[in-house]
Amino acid sequence: MNSDDHFIEQPLLAVYMCTYNHEKFVAQAIESVIAQKTTFPFVYFIGEDCSTDNTRSICLDYQSMYPQIIKVICTKENNMMQNATNLWNACAESGVKYIAMYEGDDFWIDEYKLQKQVDYLEKNPDFTLCFSNVKVKDELGLNWKIEKYMPLLDKDVLTIEDFILSYTSLTRASTMVFRNILPHPMPDFYMTTMSGDVLITMLLADKGKAKYFHEQMVAYRDHRGGITKTQNNMQNNARELMKLYHILNKYFDYRYNAIYRKRFLENARVNLVFGAKKKKGLARVSHYFNTIPDYIKYSDKINYKELFYYHIVIFCPIVLKLFKSTRPANTDEHGY
Repeated sequence: MNSDDHFIEQPLLAVYMCTYNHEKFVAQAIESVIAQKTTFPFVYFIGEDCSTDNTRSICLDYQSMYPQIIKVICTKENNMMQNATNLWNACAESGVKYIAMYEGDDFWIDEYKLQKQVDYLEKNPDFTLCFSNVKVKDELGLNWKIEKYMPLLDKDVLTIEDFILSYTSLTRASTMVFRNILPHPMPDFYMTTMSGDVLITMLLADKGKAKYFHEQMVAYRDHRGGITKTQNNMQNNARELMKLYHILNKYFDYRYNAIYRKRFLENARVNLVFGAKKKKGLARVSHYFNTIPDYIKYSDKINYKELFYYHIVIFCPIVLKLFKSTRPANTDEHGY
């Protein structure tokens, strides 16, 4: 329901969208929100972060066309975290019951997305979050499988344990609708984390369950303006994620300590083995002594057979290659 008169009412939901240098995409993003068919009013907060292209003027044009729906909040200088904070404050203080996240280079492809997700949360008060599958708009010609962008989930109800133990983020920001129950103001570490969507998911999963819609409700655009997918960036993101998990473990008063320890142990295994793969000589030895303490620290009971195997993998990979040459060709779990 899109008529201006409809939005004179108190909105039930707020759409939260950050945008920066999305000149080519932001109009389609906005149109896909305006096209949503709902039985309830919503407000649309757009955080424009001092783009160097025409993103701001496009957003302001849409605000002038839909003044009772769209509210553009502009930063005075480019500052991603300030932009996010401005939007959170606007959403939290708007009195809405639900919040939908969004990014200015994605777009919604299901015109009933908000209605379906709100209906589910209305009927299931023990759920705090719902999210959907995505359709990838590959503008880089990568031809990656969908699981490179979002894991293929075999269930539709998830708990905080699922999110903690997952190797990758289970949600895309633009697919999420959740209850307006996040702390206000957000914890101080929100301002420094690189994984804001993971933090939000964890805070919500602490309060209730999450519902996954297998339907593709959102088009995720993979393009050159997105986050650079370099090996260094991926490794840095992994380190930052573990840093955030340690902070969250403390923030939750260690109520999920056993689950987080499983995640820390698995991360230690990956660092120990895969981190050594491209190192040679003293660099490999140094890597071993830098990483083995975490493996031992988070192993409640050390598996000596496993540990022996890792020593062979790291220091004597030729032994594994000779062994594999005597059996049908395949690759072990560590790629050696």
